[in-house]
Amino acid sequence: MNYIKHQTNVFALMDQVKSIKAYHISLYLALFRMWNANRFKNPISISRSETMQMARIGSPNTYVQALKDLHQYEFIRYDPSYDKTKGSLIILYRFDTISCTPLVSKMSPSINIQTIHSIEEDENLISKQEKEETMKAKSKFNAPPLEHIKIYFQQKGHSETEAERFFNYYESNGWLVGGKSKMKDWKAAARNWMLNIEKFQTSSSKPASEKSNIKKVSQPEYNKPFSGKDYNEPL
Repeated sequence: MNYIKHQTNVFALMDQVKSIKAYHISLYLALFRMWNANRFKNPISISRSETMQMARIGSPNTYVQALKDLHQYEFIRYDPSYDKTKGSLIILYRFDTISCTPLVSKMSPSINIQTIHSIEEDENLISKQEKEETMKAKSKFNAPPLEHIKIYFQQKGHSETEAERFFNYYESNGWLVGGKSKMKDWKAAARNWMLNIEKFQTSSSKPASEKSNIKKVSQPEYNKPFSGKDYNEPL
């Protein structure tokens, strides 16, 4: 990344968009600083409060509109997040590999910068390999510590001893479900374990009379042993 050439070309392109305001420029510079801190790897995750402070933008409406404008002008790609626990994703395009003359013409707000950086765009988007690595990282299961399991079992009304049984069982088999599939959600497995505990306790608490309904069948007369019979008497 040629830091100086990139910014020179960005400012030259911004000069050609009449609707670009000061807050657009300050917001872009704030995003560029974050991109630089991320070693120019895309995408970057941003939080509204932090970005607004860096860009010195006081209005949330102005901030959101500025992001949309920069996305429309194709200086960035803006993927908003509607989850308060997750930041929005920003992809910044590279402009250090193009040639741009400042103020060459009066271009409309719908300036087609994509034709300028279409070759470079593929390098900045998340590659297929990076996507696969991200998905693998999300799906990778990390065995929970025993203490976490104990806390979870206590919250569900079960003893620490039962939590240790659960931990020892799955720790010994490599955290496999059914002996084949890698576990994905240990809490779901723990809840299933607890259900089996309750079933076992229910069946074991039944009276002995209910456990066995075998009736004693009286032996037929011909099966009863002979007693007091004199076999010397004629039939």
